[in-house]
Amino acid sequence: MKKSIFIFLFLTCLSFSYGQETIFLETCGTIDISSPKKVDAYTGWDNSAPVTFTRTTSLDGYADVRLTTSMTNHVWFPYDKSSDLIISNIPAQNYHNLKLSFDIAAYKLADANVNKLSVLCNDSALAIPSETFTSPKFITVSDIELNNSETITLKFQYTTGNNTNGYRLDNFKITGEKVISVVFNPSAGNFHPVISGNNLILCNVSFGTFVEIYNSIGSLIQSTVLSGYYIKLNHNLIRGIYFIRAGKNTAKVAL
Repeated sequence: MKKSIFIFLFLTCLSFSYGQETIFLETCGTIDISSPKKVDAYTGWDNSAPVTFTRTTSLDGYADVRLTTSMTNHVWFPYDKSSDLIISNIPAQNYHNLKLSFDIAAYKLADANVNKLSVLCNDSALAIPSETFTSPKFITVSDIELNNSETITLKFQYTTGNNTNGYRLDNFKITGEKVISVVFNPSAGNFHPVISGNNLILCNVSFGTFVEIYNSIGSLIQSTVLSGYYIKLNHNLIRGIYFIRAGKNTAKVAL
């Protein structure tokens, strides 16, 4: 009888990633502001502890949260002044491939450019793209890569010299891929499928096993022979309950 070949002979831990997902989003809240509030005095932020919103008080100007007749709550950086917004203690543990995006608008359009904004992540300067403004409306700056870290501190800053326009920032967002660790223990003999992103990870299943995936109403949607540590799932799968059959074993998983 041919011997079964298991994924690993001993207890082993592998890491896999989910798809990109939002791990932080700040829209500056929705409370009605009768007058502008300094960023460190404003209490209507979407996020609360451990996340904090502060500023450098020694600068000659300050950023505040305000709204206009055509714009919802946002952060205003006054022209001809130095000002900043510091967002600290953003949790990012167990995520990688981090990316930052935000919306930005210029008040005075002449010579206004996105790259006049200085952005630091954990004290490291980020590369801000060059883009001019054709209207006072917000434009989205996206996919700015961040270094992996368990916690993130972002500083958005203008100096007197590079802000002759007045700028508005809103919708600060960080996305990332969640990393999970899966323990393989073939000696335990338990069938334990795990879905991570577009991967179906099969613990304690020998290579060469025929694997079938059924949806919640019992329709076969994918079948294959296990030839590696995991199976790549069809990209058109929707969220829901699925049943995995590997040889004589069956288990239920949620996508």
